[in-house]
Amino acid sequence: DMPRRFTVTLPDTVAAKLDRWSEARGQAFATAAAAAIELQMKTLEEKGEISLDQKTAASVTKEAS
Repeated sequence: DMPRRFTVTLPDTVAAKLDRWSEARGQAFATAAAAAIELQMKTLEEKGEISLDQKTAASVTKEAS
């Protein structure tokens, strides 16, 4: 799998929190942002709010191309 790059605009308050978290973890801002997104996606899957099985993920990837 190739990582996907994209641009996102964050509210100042969220960016400030992410900046503090990235510094506390000793990571680059973008690395911490990727970790935050990954953690939230896992939480949403565990809550049953999203289902990202392989078949669904493949169709989303094809649609985005």
